[in-house]
Amino acid sequence: MSINILDSVIINRISAGEVVESPFSIVKELIDNSLDAGATKISVEIKNGGIDYISVLDNGKGIEQDDLVKAFLPHATSKIKTVADLDAIYTLGFRGEALASISNVSHCKVISKISASDCAYTLNVDGGEFSEISPTASENGTQIIVEDLFYNTPVRRKFLKKPKQEENQITNIIARYILAHPNIQFKYIANGNLIYQTRGNSLLDAIFCVYGVETTQNILPINKSENGITISGYVSKIGYSKPNTSYQTLIVNNRFVEDETVSKAVYMAYEEYLMTRQFPFFVLNISMPNIDVDVNVHPNKMNIKFANPNLIYNLVYSAVRAAILNIPTPNIEKEQPIKNSLIDVDVNSLKEIEIDVNKDSLPTLNTTFTLKQNSFTPLTIFDLHKGDQQPQESENNTNKVETLNEVKTNEENDYVSVKNLSDYKIIGELFNEFIVLEKGDNMILLDFHAGHERLNYDKLSKLVEDRQVSQRDLLVPYVQELSVKEVEYILSLASELSLLGFEINSFGDNKIIISSIPVQLKDINLKTFVDDLIHDMKNPHPKLNYDLVHFLMQKACKSSVKSGQKLNEMEIKELLKNLDEKKPVLLCPHGRPIYTTISRTQIEKWFKRIV
Repeated sequence: MSINILDSVIINRISAGEVVESPFSIVKELIDNSLDAGATKISVEIKNGGIDYISVLDNGKGIEQDDLVKAFLPHATSKIKTVADLDAIYTLGFRGEALASISNVSHCKVISKISASDCAYTLNVDGGEFSEISPTASENGTQIIVEDLFYNTPVRRKFLKKPKQEENQITNIIARYILAHPNIQFKYIANGNLIYQTRGNSLLDAIFCVYGVETTQNILPINKSENGITISGYVSKIGYSKPNTSYQTLIVNNRFVEDETVSKAVYMAYEEYLMTRQFPFFVLNISMPNIDVDVNVHPNKMNIKFANPNLIYNLVYSAVRAAILNIPTPNIEKEQPIKNSLIDVDVNSLKEIEIDVNKDSLPTLNTTFTLKQNSFTPLTIFDLHKGDQQPQESENNTNKVETLNEVKTNEENDYVSVKNLSDYKIIGELFNEFIVLEKGDNMILLDFHAGHERLNYDKLSKLVEDRQVSQRDLLVPYVQELSVKEVEYILSLASELSLLGFEINSFGDNKIIISSIPVQLKDINLKTFVDDLIHDMKNPHPKLNYDLVHFLMQKACKSSVKSGQKLNEMEIKELLKNLDEKKPVLLCPHGRPIYTTISRTQIEKWFKRIV
């Protein structure tokens, strides 16, 4: 078989296939170029998921007439000159290296004007073929239009996702750009509908635009500087979580990225307050020397590698803990809500912001949007301390307009302080699980098992951190028979368990023996504890020692509370007193609420006494 030397057309098509995976990758490359060109305004428009049409317009410094053709040649860039430049990249991309690939598989047009020029110049590139450069009228900056993607590579076009899926991917990345560059004015239109429009004011304003009112009301500022690294942004309050990690945004040196170290650090900071399969919300920006982070781990530059991941982990963990637990930290500068920032929010959905747009006249910043009205207000366990909230009705039966300056974003957590529970009248027990309390026009249902678990966990955490855990030798050591693999697994945790006060050893080929336990967990059910650990054996656990200890503490404290235990009045009073004095976060170590408030008004509505 003879070997053929491929011509430049085939080579460029192959190269384009490697760089241009979808409309999403094109939009990302073009926005990166606009940002690197110093743009303060960027407008993106797509049609049919970007398959038929993509336009990215900016007010950046533009491309000189003599450089227009160069910008579309392979391996042409204005951003690096030497090999050394690759080790400390300050730009988001290498302007021009992607344009060659994009123009090889589409009908591409560039219109650009620099401030020193009297006019703009335009160039068409169709499947890699260049037209003549001609003068045209345009403002300073650059507009690149990409049409009919993969028209000359039908196999690639066939494997594109459905237009709506492609659009969703683009919408998601533009939301990340809005969060990563809150000082930039973004405008995003899909199929004639305005999706996002920001004014480039603040991160708080950007979060409000992307996620809406409810999220903005449930976030806390974060700011920490140490060792030349600054961590800033917003994190969710305790008790406010999301079902997946798509509500998490990490920006490193103004670049949206994904990193397991940071995600893990944030999760571990919240872990004891999260329910199963729930995740915290965050928008974090890490500023650090470029030499200490490698952005070339993957061609799409979405994945990075820190030179010192342990340092980053510890900084993020401590900064998040300080924010959510109201621990004073230096350097916090609160962003002020932006006045007259208006948005239409569908309060029935946390995932979407719906904007009703007249296609012939896009809304301006003075346009008024209204909140959609709920048919009813459901009572949930997250309504603590909020009272009985009813929508305000006007003559036309619509809610009032809510603006960003009306959204209260503060550093308080409903779950961080106790509201004098010992002052409540004890009505009794319910189902051997709950304590019923009454005060004024409110009734409280308190899960006393979760309350005990919270107190035990906090007490043990403090002792572990202070290295003051006391052991209690069991009069009769506990022995449990397990499989060989289970014994190996439990023994692999022995060093971390010893920090908690447990002494565990092998007792033959398929047994373990527990001879000591922490004094603070004298009522622990050891079989339940061991069974819980075995049950989670196949699940990934934290690798860092500190995280693993806290994971084990959660299991231990859960096993120290006996289900169905009945409390007498004295024990109930003692529990309420401890909750008042210790002031724990009112969530169990696994994220379940400890109590909820039900108002007299709500109860009277149940019985139709009021409507």
